[in-house]
Amino acid sequence: MNYYYWAWYYFLRSVAPTVARMKVHGLHHVPKSGPFLLVSNHISLADPPCLIGYVPRHVHFFTKAEAFEQWPLNVILPPGEPIKIHRGRVDRQALKLAEEFLRKGEVVGIFAEGTRARSGEAQEARAGVVFLAQRTNVPIVPVAISGTEKIFSKRFPWYRHGTVQMSFGPPFTLADIGTVTRTNRDMIAQRVMARVAELLPPGYRGVYDAEGSSQHPTKSTALAGAAADSGDGPS
Repeated sequence: MNYYYWAWYYFLRSVAPTVARMKVHGLHHVPKSGPFLLVSNHISLADPPCLIGYVPRHVHFFTKAEAFEQWPLNVILPPGEPIKIHRGRVDRQALKLAEEFLRKGEVVGIFAEGTRARSGEAQEARAGVVFLAQRTNVPIVPVAISGTEKIFSKRFPWYRHGTVQMSFGPPFTLADIGTVTRTNRDMIAQRVMARVAELLPPGYRGVYDAEGSSQHPTKSTALAGAAADSGDGPS
């Protein structure tokens, strides 16, 4: 960590338990050294601060370019070295920077759905995570976040002291879930996201719910593949 990120890490680590009841599981799965992709679901603006406060590594999060144009984010974000990404198109510059961080042994954080799931339920993943993992051959650490969407609200009461749960799963590689080809990256991305969804409480699994996914061939295949690789399915 650089000193700026280190300061935010300790600040958020001390503040988070006062803002919410934090329940963190599986943190021992986070490698203490070496590169990896931290892959998470995304339901609230509070997700990145929670992850920064509990993951004891400098995580370079993919962050939408618009955030760098807003005060105070345009002051807070740059020293932490996030990866600015322009959504709606293939941002090759952002992907190149992420590769550079990973090749230097650092950690890149990506919200696999590409945007917040305002309903709180997991959405279909995008293929960017597969592209990066395939290019760099780094392990993937899944983490599932729930409860952050209930802490802050646009309506009164604007704040509730709720419970936030973060569950980290064991690292895995793309080879553990299938062979990537030019035509199946989307399907492999669903299998990656299925690993995250397995860690979520049932009400948050959305399209990766065991019953709902049976109605959608892509999701059904992803869940079946993840269950076969891990030895069990979502509980």
